[in-house]
Amino acid sequence: MTRPFILPPPQCTDLDLAGGKAVGLAQLIAGGFSVPHGICLTTEAYRQNLHISGFIDHEMWPTVCRLHASERISALARCQDRIKGIEISQLAGQGQTALETLRRSPSERWAVRSSATNEDTTQTNFAGLYRTHLGVALSDIETAIKDLWASLWEERVINYMAQQNRLTPPRMAVVIQPMVAAQTAGVMYSIHPVTGRRNQVMINAIPGLAAPLVDGTVTPDQCVVDVASDGEPTRVRTRVLTEKSQQLSVSHEGLRTDPLEAGTQHRSSLTDSQLFCLARTAKQVEQALRRPMDIEWAFDSQQLWLVQARPITNVHTPDGLTNDDCEWSRTNFKETLPELPSPLSLSFLEQFMDRYILAHYRRLGCRIPDGLTSVRILQGRPYLNVTLFHMVVAQLGGDPSMNAEQMGGGEPLQTVPPVMPLNGSALVRAGWLMWVEMRRVERSGPRLFQEMKELVATYARARILPLTIDELVPKLNALSPWLEGREVTFGIAGGVGQCLEIFRHVLPHWLGPEWRELLNAALQGQGTVISAQQILRLAELTDIARDEPKAGAFLTSEGWEPSTFRSALTDTKFLHVFTAYLEDYGHRGVGESDVMSPRLAENPEAILTMLRTQFVSDSPSRTALLARQEKTRVAALAQIKERLGWRFDKRVIFSWCHRRLCRFFALREANRHHLMYYLTALVSG
Repeated sequence: MTRPFILPPPQCTDLDLAGGKAVGLAQLIAGGFSVPHGICLTTEAYRQNLHISGFIDHEMWPTVCRLHASERISALARCQDRIKGIEISQLAGQGQTALETLRRSPSERWAVRSSATNEDTTQTNFAGLYRTHLGVALSDIETAIKDLWASLWEERVINYMAQQNRLTPPRMAVVIQPMVAAQTAGVMYSIHPVTGRRNQVMINAIPGLAAPLVDGTVTPDQCVVDVASDGEPTRVRTRVLTEKSQQLSVSHEGLRTDPLEAGTQHRSSLTDSQLFCLARTAKQVEQALRRPMDIEWAFDSQQLWLVQARPITNVHTPDGLTNDDCEWSRTNFKETLPELPSPLSLSFLEQFMDRYILAHYRRLGCRIPDGLTSVRILQGRPYLNVTLFHMVVAQLGGDPSMNAEQMGGGEPLQTVPPVMPLNGSALVRAGWLMWVEMRRVERSGPRLFQEMKELVATYARARILPLTIDELVPKLNALSPWLEGREVTFGIAGGVGQCLEIFRHVLPHWLGPEWRELLNAALQGQGTVISAQQILRLAELTDIARDEPKAGAFLTSEGWEPSTFRSALTDTKFLHVFTAYLEDYGHRGVGESDVMSPRLAENPEAILTMLRTQFVSDSPSRTALLARQEKTRVAALAQIKERLGWRFDKRVIFSWCHRRLCRFFALREANRHHLMYYLTALVSG
């Protein structure tokens, strides 16, 4: 059977006849994707035209391969010259006739692309080895065809073939398509090409044609889009934009480079809707072709076009979840570590989370994938692994959204990982261990907090400095493991989570959709919570300043110098109460979770500045604050009681959980307060 010289792209299903690139386009067309119509000059056209001229490729190839490197270069140059000198006017005429059936304008510009038999296959893709000609006029297509044929006979092709142990000579088909008047173009990968994650699509894009991106002369915008298991995009995970000064375009005169306006040079090449469209298309191509794909694409003024698709090779997909798959958030770190933390603080944070949080979840029986961490440092700032905490809470049968609230809120997960809850017996065991831990916290918390406070005195600088090295080393070595068995953060979080979980199940039915607002209001006015006491103490100081002219004059004086407060406020009640405040809260600070951040006792001017602002702004008095909180709390509890109605069981459940939640909220604040004592001792030591 005579093998054809020319095929329409949909019929390019034979790799040996049409080459890898044409086969990829045929598969895209069969999948219903938009591909520019064109033609393929087959490998049979290449073979016969070479043989007619006396150039027998399958005889010449092994001869050239056996030559010494220096001789091979000159031999390959002669081969290329012979191929470029072949007479193919008849073939070119047949190709032109076939292109005319596409009913394009005579001034149409064309893309002439290689489609070798060893190109874009699942084993090797030979990307970048062969040439592509863009913006070719119809009259120049013959020259472009012979140039692509000749590109098979280059040293880099032979060397690459040798590395792959492929000694059979490849043959070249040529794909000819009308140019897409691309406004934006680029390359997308249906899986992450670095990590191999199948739930991420990477997209590289530049304005205009993609040629400068493909040949490496322009750095593209790079975006990663998360996709769900059904292939639907969920969010743009990362977007790295580059400065773009010009774009390559096509016109009836050929290719041209146009400068970009200043206002667009730093703008994203793609909108979010275009990114989602590309990600969705990439996964559809992957599904249609049954393998991960590297796809070249272009948006013109009307639609998306796919101009090339090749299998992604040599990318290992990890077996389980990795940190790269997880979603990360600053959550409560925005408050506790707002600035760039010190390396010492980051090291302490990572160890604390692993030893005193994740270790507890493992003890409860939760499955945590190897290599997954709870904290990750990005550009010097810590981020919390919200995916990981979603997983462990879901394994315990809890509501992960409640856990997210405890960690400082944040957006819900965009991609929810599959989670297998613990089975019945494992869940009962985990519940019992959690209950034991919560009871330990309730019984031992106050004593442990007092011990933390006493550490500051034990490791005070005045007591450390006189020690000899032999005396100091054992003391310092004892400080690090001191926290073992004394840390109560996990048990407190469990107590808060337990109450919130019960409320989540019952209060929507008992109180209606406003149950969260009512519950929050019912939790106000807790004078036992240390953070609330701290706010009330500041309000008390403001009240004293209003009643004590000397203190009021100091806070409102022009040219205010807060560092002079001790001499300026001698023998005042304000100074006495302020000194007591620093004794109780001086170990706290802004960004206090950073062990190297200044404490309030080291920088009392910061608190005085806050008091000055409160004094000048006529902030509410301590009595007014307490009264307002008490009024809110009483009103909320009354409304809750009314909505609970006559049901005694509902009232008992609510009352028990409410008291317990208040108790654990107070413990949570006390724990944070006293952990700062431990950090102070750690730094002092």
